[in-house]
Amino acid sequence: MGTMKQTAPIFSLHGIIGKAFSGLVDVQLAKREGRNNFSALRIISLEVVDYETIKKEVWFLNWLSHPNLASIEESVTVGFDVYIFSSYYDLVFSSAGSVLHIIQTHCKYGLPEKAIAQILKNLLLAVQYLHGQKIVHRSIRCSHVLLASNGQVKLSGLRNCAFLKHNHLTGAKNVLHDFNEDLVEGLLWLAPEVLKQDLNGYGLLSDVYSIGITLCEMANGFPPFFDMDRLQMLYEKSKGTSPRLLDCTTLVEDENFVSNQNQRRNRRFTEHFHAFANICLKPSPEHRLPILKLLSHTFVRSIKKNRSFLSLIPNISPVHKDKAEMMPEVNASRSHSPAALSWRFEN
Repeated sequence: MGTMKQTAPIFSLHGIIGKAFSGLVDVQLAKREGRNNFSALRIISLEVVDYETIKKEVWFLNWLSHPNLASIEESVTVGFDVYIFSSYYDLVFSSAGSVLHIIQTHCKYGLPEKAIAQILKNLLLAVQYLHGQKIVHRSIRCSHVLLASNGQVKLSGLRNCAFLKHNHLTGAKNVLHDFNEDLVEGLLWLAPEVLKQDLNGYGLLSDVYSIGITLCEMANGFPPFFDMDRLQMLYEKSKGTSPRLLDCTTLVEDENFVSNQNQRRNRRFTEHFHAFANICLKPSPEHRLPILKLLSHTFVRSIKKNRSFLSLIPNISPVHKDKAEMMPEVNASRSHSPAALSWRFEN
């Protein structure tokens, strides 16, 4: 249900810090009147992003509550624009702290293994919470994993979440058959059973496969199958091709996969890391482990507590509050018409 407000928030903008909704929307650093803290603000045009898509994400962001899930402070609609204010920690290594942007700008050959292990443990905790609510995320990938310099990890991209259902035709419980156009951009990360779109459907273990692909993306610097056209990728997944972590144990000397592979040949990931990734990337869901068992894996248990990512990932630095204060204001003290609609949802 929504409740009417008399006035919309008054705020100033301090620069673009990233992208959202597949690059269609800017994430901006905002400071609201009467508050000392900054917020991450997405101004979403209803002419660019479907209203129901936005509403669904806002609903999940309001309803779900977990330390490792992205959250929002407030959502307001003004005319044909939706303003979503989210907590700003110092998630800005750039692009709102997404792992993808860190790879693109600082770690093109992949992240250090210790950083990946810490990200993974927190990611698993977020997904465990979702699965406990019988929710499949369906969009786990590096662009939806956000990092703060103090070691926090947040999973975003909740607009593609879906509740498990009962299939009245087959009698199967806790399955999904949905495949909408919003999932198309994430084909590389989707499990084979999601792509098949058959009567068996897919369930929670499809997220485990996506976690495996995301591990490869973090470790290798790119997602598996990225260099294939769509039909070839679908064929490879359907026949059971399993991606892998690239290091001296998996790259043969004469392999001509991509240029400049020496950087990857000269490193060695631990056996526990390889084993964990292999479990997640089993083509058949029945051969994968559920999240609870993955949390007890040796590779994950090696992380006792979160460390600052500034010590785990070389050559990165966050945008701190004092630097943000120095950024030029954009549309300072911008105010909006009264009778803005603030979405508030009841559980």
